[in-house]
Amino acid sequence: MLKEAIYHKINSDYVYPIDEKRIMIKIRTKKDDIKNIKLNFIDKYFYIRNNKIEMNIKDMKKIATDDIFDYYENVVEFDVISLTYYFEMEDINGDITYYGNNEFQIEKPSRLTKMFIMPTIAKKDLFIVPEWTKDSIVYQIFPERFKKGGEDEKEEWYGNVKYDSFLGGNIQGITEKLDYLEELGINTIYLNPIFKSSSNHKYNTDDYYKIDKNFGTKADFKELVEKSHKKNIRIVLDAVFNHSGINFFVFQDVLEKGEDSKYADWFEIDDHPVRIEENPNYKTFGHHPYMPKLMMENEENIKYFIDVAKYWVEEFDIDGWRLDVADEISQEFWKRMRREIRDIKKDVMIIGEIWYDSSVWLQGDQFDSVMNYMFYDAVEGFIAKDELNVTEFSQSLGKIRGLYKIQAYNAMWNLIDSHDTSRFLHRAKESIEKLKLASLFQMTYTGIPTVYYGDELGMSGGDDPHCRKGMIWDKEKQNKQLLEYYKKIIKIRNSKKSLRYGDFTETIKDNEKSLYGYIRRYEDEEVYIYLNNGIKKVEIEIETEMLDLLSAKKVNGKIVLNGKTGMILEKIK
Repeated sequence: MLKEAIYHKINSDYVYPIDEKRIMIKIRTKKDDIKNIKLNFIDKYFYIRNNKIEMNIKDMKKIATDDIFDYYENVVEFDVISLTYYFEMEDINGDITYYGNNEFQIEKPSRLTKMFIMPTIAKKDLFIVPEWTKDSIVYQIFPERFKKGGEDEKEEWYGNVKYDSFLGGNIQGITEKLDYLEELGINTIYLNPIFKSSSNHKYNTDDYYKIDKNFGTKADFKELVEKSHKKNIRIVLDAVFNHSGINFFVFQDVLEKGEDSKYADWFEIDDHPVRIEENPNYKTFGHHPYMPKLMMENEENIKYFIDVAKYWVEEFDIDGWRLDVADEISQEFWKRMRREIRDIKKDVMIIGEIWYDSSVWLQGDQFDSVMNYMFYDAVEGFIAKDELNVTEFSQSLGKIRGLYKIQAYNAMWNLIDSHDTSRFLHRAKESIEKLKLASLFQMTYTGIPTVYYGDELGMSGGDDPHCRKGMIWDKEKQNKQLLEYYKKIIKIRNSKKSLRYGDFTETIKDNEKSLYGYIRRYEDEEVYIYLNNGIKKVEIEIETEMLDLLSAKKVNGKIVLNGKTGMILEKIK
């Protein structure tokens, strides 16, 4: 047993309340080093009264594996004032070691000082993700390129776009296409920024309280929200609080008054006067001089942007905020923002844009989720580029599971492309089969599938601006078969609770055949998913009669899966 690899810590991602009645316990070990782990646990005060009392015992379940670690979990379901516990670990040689209070012990612990103690669960400390998110399928819209309201697309709409191209997409156009989105089956719209700005992407905000005139009016936006809500579609807006545009009134005041401006400390400025040039004398986002970085250090600065976040929730009843460059802003700011907007609307969803391990922001006091670029990397490596084998793909997914609390893990925004990346189809060398396989995995894996506008129609393109082309509304240019496929897999996800709420268990990891299989279980519903990422057809033995949810045909005994295809089977009761 490699003791150095074993990790468990109280008040962390390794022991935490799921709700008022359940506590999740997790422990990490070296990969393939442990035969089994038993959790011994009891209410601390029961033990104090009588230390001869029998402890409760549960087997820990191996829930994920990455390249070097195994992760075990189980849930304690009973009322306690304070939980006391230790681990009983048997290694592959049959040797038993006890682990409690960060100490390895030869004898079974008999004193509280030799055990872990989890304090009382405080209701205010619970990590609560809005209930509606469990059913979410997100559709990301880049407003300038989605639809120009009241007009048919002219030929230039489908031409090559440049960094500074304006095609004329607006809010009215999105409203006009709500029936399309409803028919597709999505139920959450994420909009890239819509506030006043000089650019087509709107990430250099000039006025946080105004809709950009090219997009329409507040009345147009209110109509979009109200009509979306009538169709049970939620609206999530992009919050760009890390930086502003140079025409933001606050920055303009600093330009005019220099260090005498009352807003001077809203930015980090090296010296005055401020110089807007290639290498400016102030901090920026990404070294872009037209995006001065906001510091979020003084009370007026903080209050202004929290008031912005509250305004769009209060006045327009939006359902969530996606937080741009979330890792470069004070965590204390995010904590306060969460508290204040949740006081207005308890089920507002908060999603951070962070491209790496985001666990520090996912403790229940800042974000509910992040855009899951670790998922993006795994799917790209396995399906789009064929750079990962099945084992490596599984390990990449296992690393994600090992990082996060279950509430956050189940709410990850699982994307395969976005406005910040090349299109999946481009990275997959225009293989529709690979896109279909990746989207099937999105719709059947844990977390929230996130579709970038037009993927369902076969849109492709490299990095910005080519990933931001005009949406394909010309039916002659659409991939209609792909669209029908997206509708089908989205409908399957929406109809099966196991795909939205269920446990995830791997069943097949075959590197030679490039075959990956897993089960999603919820109550008495079981759905089996198989992905053949190879180029040859494979045969899979099944033990009972099942329904192929894609073809609606019954199968039994043996199934044949062609290369670069997937299958979703439901066990017939």
